[in-house]
Amino acid sequence: MTTAGELKQDLLRVYNAINKKIFNVGVKQQKVDFVGNKIIIVSRNSRVPVLKLLDENYPLSTRQLDHLLFQVFKQEIKTCLEAQFQFKIISILKDYDAETEYSGTIVFLEKDVETYLNDMPEL
Repeated sequence: MTTAGELKQDLLRVYNAINKKIFNVGVKQQKVDFVGNKIIIVSRNSRVPVLKLLDENYPLSTRQLDHLLFQVFKQEIKTCLEAQFQFKIISILKDYDAETEYSGTIVFLEKDVETYLNDMPEL
């Protein structure tokens, strides 16, 4: 059986790898918590330089690009989590505050995280 701590570390590795793949930079800080059937990841992510440059003069455009990037991120993380951990994911919510560089991701699972932990082989 995998422990909650081991699962958290594995999830943070996946989350960081996807950030690197999509945004070309890893996260500055990240923390994961489990609440029932939810995986909650809070992180600090450096703003993508080109978006930071455009933020001041084209805020509506950069928000639209953020939204599109979130859609790509959510699909990528869903695919990875379902393949690697056999999670059944109901939905993923993601938001990012460009000013503070805080990001929040909530992954809603079909069952409580504890149920998945009990079913996981040791990694």
